[in-house]
Amino acid sequence: MISKFYLLAVLILWLIQGNRCFNWPKINSVNPYCYVRECCNDDWIYFNKQRLIENLTEKVFGQPLLLTAVDAIVGHLNPHYKPKKALTLSFHGRMHFSEEANTNKYKENLYQWLKNNVTKCSRQLFIFDEVDKMIPEVLNAIKPYIDYRDDVDGVDYTKSIFLFLSNTGADIVNEHYHDLHFVEGKNREDLTLADFEPLIKKGIFNEKGGFFHSDAIKHNLIDHFIPFLPLEEKHIRLCIKDEFKARNVHIPDKKHIQEILDYVEWGPDSSKSFSKTGCKGLSQKVALLVAKHSDKYFPDKDEL
Repeated sequence: MISKFYLLAVLILWLIQGNRCFNWPKINSVNPYCYVRECCNDDWIYFNKQRLIENLTEKVFGQPLLLTAVDAIVGHLNPHYKPKKALTLSFHGRMHFSEEANTNKYKENLYQWLKNNVTKCSRQLFIFDEVDKMIPEVLNAIKPYIDYRDDVDGVDYTKSIFLFLSNTGADIVNEHYHDLHFVEGKNREDLTLADFEPLIKKGIFNEKGGFFHSDAIKHNLIDHFIPFLPLEEKHIRLCIKDEFKARNVHIPDKKHIQEILDYVEWGPDSSKSFSKTGCKGLSQKVALLVAKHSDKYFPDKDEL
């Protein structure tokens, strides 16, 4: 009965999707369950490098070093290579954890959460946001899962990817970028991780937050420290235009762009080289302005 159902399922899939899966040598590897439910295979976990690059280029302005993360992910997901540890990427720049009394409870919950997910599928992506607000002891609990070991309690974490997002180190990144670009004259696109990693690593290790005296940093378990570079006026203009475009305004009035720019707080100090808050808050300002000038942008009212 099972074999009849199995063959029927394959035939139905062939009718739905053409002969893509109707490959007799591979019939035994086809799992009909995976066509109706999520499975831990390439059909469900598909990494499109070019699409990721396009999204980073089109949606994240002025961050050439983010492309380093793409290469790191490609290298980690190489099917011909067995990674020795989980990939760990730590992002730093401008972008509540509860009571410390519950630290042990958080650590236990974190352990169970990681283990349960990786047991179901070894190819997992874990994102830890606002690491700067975490309790260091909780983040230290992650160390065994990103260390150089084949398994932890029988579970293999080496195919997983851990991303850490933090405001910690933002001041260091901004100050160093200012010196490299505006003082030494280096082009933004020519900067490398080597220009920032040592400073970020040292800074966040001594700065209050989740990485304060972190075991992960002590044992060199964070693979790449990637800075979010501060945004200059040309990047803020791109953000503003993108917000207009999202509201179906493809050619905004230059006066209106300048009106939005007037809201931006610039720094550092008197140099006013880049935005202190990046592109945050611009979306609401653009929305207000588009509504205010709706007669100009949507004379027919049909595009609102």
